[in-house]
Amino acid sequence: MHVFGLILFYLVLVLGIVTIFLGFPGTFIIFADALIYGLITHFHGGITVKFLLLLFAIAVFSELVEFLLGTFTTLKFGATKWGVIGTLVGGILGAAWGSAALPLVGTLVGALLGAFLGAFILELIHRDDQAGAAKAGFGAFMGKILGITVTFSCAIAMITLILIRLI
Repeated sequence: MHVFGLILFYLVLVLGIVTIFLGFPGTFIIFADALIYGLITHFHGGITVKFLLLLFAIAVFSELVEFLLGTFTTLKFGATKWGVIGTLVGGILGAAWGSAALPLVGTLVGALLGAFLGAFILELIHRDDQAGAAKAGFGAFMGKILGITVTFSCAIAMITLILIRLI
């Protein structure tokens, strides 16, 4: 049973990384996995409460930075508040559509295209400037990529810290 538990623990760590590309907060999945491990081992297996607080801080940081990068990059490329709203709504709707159309890969592609289209369409409606709307859409697309990159990097750092503690 012990071996099965460890295999499940490591699989959930990998799942945390994969879910980042599906639009889920994978860093929190990694944190929850470490928390469960700590509870099961009564915090004697290398995962301590203090260490969990560090992992939680990294998870919150990564999700906050991902959100802010999407917002500020969209604004940096000339979007108005409508472009930012379009980025958020478009990213969510695009991820949902992409998941339905092509599970796994479709979620990431849908979120990226949805962010672009959401910003582009709302900017076009409210500014009637195709070039400006396209620029804002590109900013939304880039912000989404940058955000995912930061979250992925934080997830890798979290898993590395966990593995160092457990090995």
